[in-house]
Amino acid sequence: MNATTDTKTGLFLASFDIGKAKPGAPLLRLNLSVYTPGETLSGVAHLTQATNPPLDLASDVKGQYTYMCVMPKQCHILVTAQGYPIIKWPQHAGIGPVILPNFELRMVLNEDWKSGTANYKYQDNHQVWHEVKDAPVTLVPAAVLA
Repeated sequence: MNATTDTKTGLFLASFDIGKAKPGAPLLRLNLSVYTPGETLSGVAHLTQATNPPLDLASDVKGQYTYMCVMPKQCHILVTAQGYPIIKWPQHAGIGPVILPNFELRMVLNEDWKSGTANYKYQDNHQVWHEVKDAPVTLVPAAVLA
């Protein structure tokens, strides 16, 4: 076995900026907690764009990852996730409505989790799907909320 697949020891935080750092370009911030024993992840995707009208969408994200090793000593990480609109549902108010996904992610990271490429789709406020392909991914310091 590979050293990368043997280190399933716990939970860590990872935040990624996905997109080109150009004025007016969409920027996706992905804040995740990664559970290595189950190869699962969860967190929040926040998509913004400073255009008119501005874009400001958030999704509750859940997914999984796996190591893809195609050659000895050359591994990548495939992350797949789906997101749902964040709703505030009152406590003890029952099961709640059926909510359809508004975000999908396919991301390939280098073995060190620091960079990669992502394809994602999101649904805007008018229920129109938009697709972004080959967006660069950069690991950024994890956001810690107080």
